[in-house]
Amino acid sequence: MKKIFTSLLIGSIGISFFPAFAATTTTTNKADHFEVSIQSPVNIGEATDIVVNVLDKAGAVKTDYAGTIYIVVDNDSKATVPYADDGYTFKTSDKGTITFSKGLSFTKEGKMKVTVIDAEDDYLEWVASVTVIPGGTSTTWAKETVTITSPDNNSEIPSDSTSVTGSAKKNSKIQFFLNGTKVGESQTNEDGSFVYELKKLEQEQNVLQVKLLDGTDKIIGESDKISFKISTGGPVFNTITVKEGKTVAVGTLLNIEISAEAKLREVSATFGEGTEILKETTDGIYVGTLTAPSSIGSFPISISLKNNLGKTTVKNNAETIEITELPDLFKNIKTQVAPQKTTFTFEVDAEPLDLAKFKFQYGTESGSLTKESITFDKEKIKTNDNTYTWYIPNLDPQTKYVRIIGLDKAGNELPKMRASNIFEVNLSLAAASTCMVNNISGLAVTAGADGTTTILSWDAAPDATSGYNIYKRDIDGQYTLIENVKTNTYTIYISKDVVKYDDFAVTGVCNEGEGESPFLTEATRVKTGPTQILILLSLSALIGFFVTRRKLIKAGK
Repeated sequence: MKKIFTSLLIGSIGISFFPAFAATTTTTNKADHFEVSIQSPVNIGEATDIVVNVLDKAGAVKTDYAGTIYIVVDNDSKATVPYADDGYTFKTSDKGTITFSKGLSFTKEGKMKVTVIDAEDDYLEWVASVTVIPGGTSTTWAKETVTITSPDNNSEIPSDSTSVTGSAKKNSKIQFFLNGTKVGESQTNEDGSFVYELKKLEQEQNVLQVKLLDGTDKIIGESDKISFKISTGGPVFNTITVKEGKTVAVGTLLNIEISAEAKLREVSATFGEGTEILKETTDGIYVGTLTAPSSIGSFPISISLKNNLGKTTVKNNAETIEITELPDLFKNIKTQVAPQKTTFTFEVDAEPLDLAKFKFQYGTESGSLTKESITFDKEKIKTNDNTYTWYIPNLDPQTKYVRIIGLDKAGNELPKMRASNIFEVNLSLAAASTCMVNNISGLAVTAGADGTTTILSWDAAPDATSGYNIYKRDIDGQYTLIENVKTNTYTIYISKDVVKYDDFAVTGVCNEGEGESPFLTEATRVKTGPTQILILLSLSALIGFFVTRRKLIKAGK
């Protein structure tokens, strides 16, 4: 702490509570000053809250402030202040605001000068004035709630030590009483929770109670009395680890690890409505999986241990997991609108392993997306830059709302993948275009009558006014245009040399190549040979502008 405190009293504070400003926050500007809220007047000896906000020059909360502050009372050296010895260092979770509950009290009357100052910056401070009046000893307080969550009442502890956990008023002093005798004290955290270890217990039957104190050490709340019994013959529980962390999305598969006594008969974990048996992988280490509930909230994990003698230890609330909504994995969704077609591009973060394709749902009302379009396999609509693209023809001009849903190979919606947020499209923005061709369907292969040819055929497309493009996949997995034909058949001559097989696909073309089907057909494997391939490739020199086009879409996988 700095040996010299400088102070600046800005205006007449006379303290009341300052207006709320938490809605305006910043993490870029430098911290400029503090604002302090303290009840005034206050009685001698009365413990009161002190609220410290860190602001930038514009008056916005400095949410990323991580400095250390000291609180001093210049004209009452015996006053009780929070964290008097080491100061208080702001945590990330504070977000620039900290409340020291019942952390400040005074020993004499008068106008007290309370200074809050940064440990490193002499100019970053705030001075508050508090009026202290007589009558502290007669102050009465509403009884505060103190709760013990572990050990359970009337439970059996399988060792001579146990952890006491619970909750009370945050940032407050608490004392622990065992069989009527004070055995220790601690302080609650910012969220009001506390943990205390009872060690070397001697009595078989014990009674535990926790009491809450204010800033003058006056008891303002106490827990119910909890009875528990020591049984050294039961299994010993040590720790629990959830590898996915303490905050996960609904439906997440959790990998848990329990450290306990080795060679137990059974170790189980209960989470939500499910219970799973864990497997011992090494001595005293038990692992398994649990599925997070489908609803949002806080859910405890409870552990049950059973040894070969039939003794059981139950650890309720061994860990608490916060369940949140699934994240939106769909990113950078873009829409390109043209006459008779609407093309969507999007990205997917952290793709689930069972994601196979997508479903587009759309409609005229956001609450009623009654129409849908299901894509090809995702690998067939993925581009070189790892984005996906899909085209829906002839959308109703009244269509306004769309969302995207992930599917598995069977076409079922993935329960662990949240649908995209509903987004809007404006079909009035259609750009001018002269033609378009739907995807070609019905690709089939038949053998020629003389055994020297193979015939490709497909369903005729009336919009393919400039014929059809024939593509062949090369050794790099890319499709190369080899010929444009005017009918819905194509003849491949089988070489009399070494026989091999190649993949072919087809698109429709209109207006001399201005428009083309957005996707290749499903690839089909055709019997051909080295000589025939040379013939096919030589034909490409006659196609003109068709030759220059390469399809990079991977298909047939």
